[in-house]
Amino acid sequence: MSARPSAFRRSLVVGQILAALGIFALIALAPPAQGTMLLVPISGQSESRIVAIALAQGATLVERGPLPSSVIVYGERASLLGPLSRAGVLTLSGGAVGCRSGKQAAAA
Repeated sequence: MSARPSAFRRSLVVGQILAALGIFALIALAPPAQGTMLLVPISGQSESRIVAIALAQGATLVERGPLPSSVIVYGERASLLGPLSRAGVLTLSGGAVGCRSGKQAAAA
């Protein structure tokens, strides 16, 4: 009977560790207030449509992204997040996927 509480405690600890890792992953992937962002279509949007939406919101195109139809832009999260979310585009931190830093992107 003493094995059950021990196994239960272990599963709680494992659950807490997984939750903490998940939170850290979300923080690492969250787009910056201003800087490079990876735009990934999740609803079948074309690359040209994503670029058009981003440019209309004042972003600067940096380069093509590492995923199909994805692009990397430099811009402000506040202006990009709403229109891109409504279009079915996931906005991630560019730094989390090896994109150039904000200074490098602005100079490009």
